[in-house]
Amino acid sequence: MSKIKILSADVANKIAAGEVVERPASVVKELIENAVDAGSTSIRVEIRAGGKRLIHVSDNGIGMEREDALLALERHATSKVDRIEDLDSIQTFGFRGEALASIASVSQFELLTRPADALEGTKVNVEGGVFRAVEESGCSPGTHMSVNNLFYNVPARLKFLKTDTTEMNHVTNQVTWAALAHPNIHFSLTHNGRTILDVRACDSHLERVRLLYGKEFAENLIEFTEDLPDLKVYGLLGKPEFTKPNREYQLFFLNQRPIRSRIIGAALTEALDAMVAKGRQPVALLFLTLEPETVDVNVHPAKIEVRFRNERTIYSGVVRILRNAVHQAKYIPKIETPVEPTHAAEDHGTRDSNLSGRMSTPRGTASTQRATTPITQPQRTQIPAVIPSEDTEDSGPVSTSETQTASTPTEVVVQPPQQEIPEGVNLSLLDFKNVQLKTNLFKTYIVAEAEDKVFFIDQHVAAERVLYERFVNQMQADGIPVQGLLLPVTLEATPQQLGTLKIHGDIFKKLGFDLEEFGGNTILIRAIPSPLPTRVAAQTVTDLLDKLPEAPHTDVQLPETIDNALITLACKSAVKAGDTLDTQEMMNLIKELSEAKLPFNCPHSRPIIVEMGRDELERRFHR
Repeated sequence: MSKIKILSADVANKIAAGEVVERPASVVKELIENAVDAGSTSIRVEIRAGGKRLIHVSDNGIGMEREDALLALERHATSKVDRIEDLDSIQTFGFRGEALASIASVSQFELLTRPADALEGTKVNVEGGVFRAVEESGCSPGTHMSVNNLFYNVPARLKFLKTDTTEMNHVTNQVTWAALAHPNIHFSLTHNGRTILDVRACDSHLERVRLLYGKEFAENLIEFTEDLPDLKVYGLLGKPEFTKPNREYQLFFLNQRPIRSRIIGAALTEALDAMVAKGRQPVALLFLTLEPETVDVNVHPAKIEVRFRNERTIYSGVVRILRNAVHQAKYIPKIETPVEPTHAAEDHGTRDSNLSGRMSTPRGTASTQRATTPITQPQRTQIPAVIPSEDTEDSGPVSTSETQTASTPTEVVVQPPQQEIPEGVNLSLLDFKNVQLKTNLFKTYIVAEAEDKVFFIDQHVAAERVLYERFVNQMQADGIPVQGLLLPVTLEATPQQLGTLKIHGDIFKKLGFDLEEFGGNTILIRAIPSPLPTRVAAQTVTDLLDKLPEAPHTDVQLPETIDNALITLACKSAVKAGDTLDTQEMMNLIKELSEAKLPFNCPHSRPIIVEMGRDELERRFHR
């Protein structure tokens, strides 16, 4: 007896739905693409319960007659492909004829549509893939699709959906990407009756970016266009100081289709790697135009990945275009030193504006070392000429001493040569003996001399290590001290960041932040951790919102999530390269560093101390 059976239409449809409909955002993507193909100039998306209860997409496109409305809900029914050769020249976004049938098979689906020249429309109700009703109905021109109770008949799939906030973040991403790809279309998005996005049609991608991300974001972009024989690229590239801690703001579009592409991502990294601080990612929105026959958009069920016919040509072409754009825009980071030492931390912000520390990398597990262990530098054996900028942020010094003296911007403050580390300071981990504090080089490196060696201590990463361990101890005890702000700091957030705040609000409270949503996309910062300068509060919150995971944390994830947040907070609060430290402040920093559990590396694994022996100096001078 044969064991092979032909699947029923119901089972086959549900399996097909598993390829196309992963979550509510997948439905939104497919319905928006259909609306764009219909020539719509306005697309409205309404969501309830993160899309689990309702997804309603309404457009003002060409609409459908009764016969087409019924055929559109059948599998493999499409108006865009007649023969296999058509796949080589696809210029529409939907073409397989699977989306509507798949969606209708796992939901309670309603289609309401009317062409502009028809007197009445057609209403079709489908429940779990079964047609329930087809009737005439009045409606505005265009197509209106409602997806109710997604996965109601596939409970196993329903269990895999995340929280309403997480699913809504994915929906917001899909609508945002569609709005970026089609600036000539008006898009609106509401969730549970609250407006999330409402962006009018506009004439340019840059204007659409301003509407979606705000004026400040748009003003920090470089606009460029370049044509090659087989490739045209229009791009918006972030300025050198305008970077992000992750790749979420690297968006690629091919022939107005949002895509994921390792080839384009690798080309972006290759072109800008030497110009962006380590641990930071450039902001880039790239809109590529290629002949349809040179790219295969049919390699992924959801059409989010593509395959280029000549990947090498595309890669080299994108690298070349990006480098040309960089050179023409004079993409040179600005480095400035503070004018007045008493405001060094404030004025130094132009050097490393909008930069934050890298995400934590694996650190050594050893917290102590033998007293006689010499200081070693396993990662880098020479002193860097310029301090890497991944961790250099605006902030005040770690010490609160007010004994700092004024000096001119070009003056080098040399400390007393015989000033020894005070007695009672435990430097056993650092193996300091008869240490003399010498000076501070370039307002960045503290120089200390021992009997037969000299130590160079990076003041920023040293302060970062000290503050990080202090925050960890405070979190384990009574919590990080909080300072209330007399005047709240306002922050303009993206819908995605607001969603992250809803998920991780408890973490911000643990860190000492008091944040309040103030309507629209505005967040009020009413209190901050006491070591954090007010001037970097908004950027710190923004970076944390971008770094925190979009999914709710579990007990396993929570320690790592808070640890990464503490690292960012320490980086923002630490004294910076370029800040002037007086003698007492340097002494305090070295004292606190000597008492740290791991004084040799900062939380990002960068070295804190570099050692040079007297014998090495003498060898270089041929003594």
